[in-house]
Amino acid sequence: APKCYIELMERCLDLKPDNRPNATEIQELIESFYNSYTSYTKDESFTIEIRKQFKSAEDYRKLHVSNFKKIKQHPQAIYTSQLFKPITPKYVKSDCLNCAIID
Repeated sequence: APKCYIELMERCLDLKPDNRPNATEIQELIESFYNSYTSYTKDESFTIEIRKQFKSAEDYRKLHVSNFKKIKQHPQAIYTSQLFKPITPKYVKSDCLNCAIID
């Protein structure tokens, strides 16, 4: 995934709700990513950086597409899940995972 999407996802998963973007900010960011990718302007460094991130992500996907096809799923499986390896470890240490509700 492009770095800009990864950074947005990490912000959305922040342990402190005040650090998370609201729906309007998310929409504006995704729209800016899309606009940067589809309408190339040579002078804008943000646009150039976003295009590089998307190109890098697409190159990685094409290079590793055969690895994704090797995953075998049970024929009756509806959902599969995987940990987000780059970011999951920092959330495993969260105090929230050790909380208990006592009646």
